[in-house]
Amino acid sequence: MERLLIEYSNIPERKREIEIKLGETELFKQNASDTLRVPIFDGMPHAKEIKDLVYQTVQIMLDEFQTHMDYYTEQLKLFNQAESAMYNALKCLEPHEYNIIYWRYLKGHEWRTVALRTNNSERNCYYIRDVALNKLIQSYKE
Repeated sequence: MERLLIEYSNIPERKREIEIKLGETELFKQNASDTLRVPIFDGMPHAKEIKDLVYQTVQIMLDEFQTHMDYYTEQLKLFNQAESAMYNALKCLEPHEYNIIYWRYLKGHEWRTVALRTNNSERNCYYIRDVALNKLIQSYKE
């Protein structure tokens, strides 16, 4: 469960990275599809149609870009599902339990810092953490 909390804290960052990759892939796909439509204006005589080999190569590239876009979209869906599941699980915690989990796992502070921020002893923080993790496990299973 602790690993899930740490992963949950990294989800927004990972979603941003995937959204950037998705945007870049869309741009590459658009550029590749534009090459199929660009007429050649250099004053030299050219065939009116793009050669089959070039067309096939660009089509393979477009298919590959679409595959990447589908993968990134699926990853975003999975991250959104994981984020909403963990968010719903965190709602079951009491405020003092949530504060311990928030400062330790979502913000990544040391136990000493967590104890100072929540006005508890380190030992009490450990106890509250154990209770909160048990609640999260039960809530996350549902």
